[in-house]
Amino acid sequence: MYAVSDGGKLSRVLQNLITNALKYSLLGSRVFIDLVADGKEARVTIKNTANYEMDFDEEEILERFVRGDRSRSTEGSGLGLSIAKSFTEACGGRFDIKIDGDQFKVELRFPQAG
Repeated sequence: MYAVSDGGKLSRVLQNLITNALKYSLLGSRVFIDLVADGKEARVTIKNTANYEMDFDEEEILERFVRGDRSRSTEGSGLGLSIAKSFTEACGGRFDIKIDGDQFKVELRFPQAG
């Protein structure tokens, strides 16, 4: 599977998303990372169970300087997801977040190179 992209930006996207999933997952739960390619597009999905109440929606969490865990007072700038979204789009991809109860899922979609 090949996708035409900027390797540096794509690496930063995956680093931000995997770091967030590991940092904010419920203790003892798992982080799932899937890659599916169907010949037209490649889809990367990162899913975890949050260790805090997600009282925000998909659009709100993508705003710059917004943190999902509002009680957190240290670490992070609230830019990780915003950067990941803008870098994904700069690489020609689509970035979507889905929240279902305590499940947080990010899906990246990139056109496959022929």
